[in-house]
Amino acid sequence: MPSDAQGRRSGGFPTEQPLEALRADHRFVKQLFERYLGSSSMEVKKEASREALILVQAHSALEESVFYPAVQQADAQLINHCQQEHQKVDQLVEQIKSMHADDPRFDELFRQIATSVTHHIDEEEQQLFPKVEQAKLDLKMLGTQMQQFEANMVATQARQSS
Repeated sequence: MPSDAQGRRSGGFPTEQPLEALRADHRFVKQLFERYLGSSSMEVKKEASREALILVQAHSALEESVFYPAVQQADAQLINHCQQEHQKVDQLVEQIKSMHADDPRFDELFRQIATSVTHHIDEEEQQLFPKVEQAKLDLKMLGTQMQQFEANMVATQARQSS
């Protein structure tokens, strides 16, 4: 995770409660969306959108690589639906990456991303997470795997930026 997004969870990654780690990411990205949507300052919008897009991409990678495969048995059809939503957002993120924040299309596209991600978050938290909790999966092992994946992402990003 990027250094500015690492602070979104107090005390690091909660391996005992991986769903809480995902909820913390969800809360943080929603705050970033609200900061962007609630501001008329271009500087605030640039910073909030940059952080939100980084977090969305990192969070998606974590879910797609570790979380979804591990919880597939809870509801395979719902997992498939969640993955399709990720692909839609990934396509929007790829489009917006080539734009400057002051491009008039940037605001429209960022609003689409915020709407899609917020809808996805609501579905995960209201539909998927309760099924995962009821599935009696080893959430501690899942939390450890998620923590390791996130640590590898941070190390990779650190190497790339140095």
